[in-house]
Amino acid sequence: MRSRFRVHDLRRPDDPIERDDLGLYLFRAIDRVHNPRHAETRVYTCRSWRAGMTAPYALHWNAESVPGETFLGSCGASADRDLVRRVEHEFARGEAVRLFIFNSDADLCFEEVLEPVH
Repeated sequence: MRSRFRVHDLRRPDDPIERDDLGLYLFRAIDRVHNPRHAETRVYTCRSWRAGMTAPYALHWNAESVPGETFLGSCGASADRDLVRRVEHEFARGEAVRLFIFNSDADLCFEEVLEPVH
């Protein structure tokens, strides 16, 4: 199943970009950091998106949770099928997800919201 979704970069208020291959997007997310071999993408639910709360959260490397959200999974050089299915399930329910992308020295590089397009 291929869901269409918009990518909102919370650190840059540019127009969102539409995508249609979630697995590829998650797989390539860490390619944007300086040392992708040791990078990580963490995926959470994003109920706050529905409430209009769009400010960056700025999760820290050692943080284990995002208040009010559910951790869906993480990936490095590849996104496993279970994580893709969990995100697709959120999209099917009309819900967005939030990505936190870290580089190898534990800095948060990107914070994005993936919003389903129906």
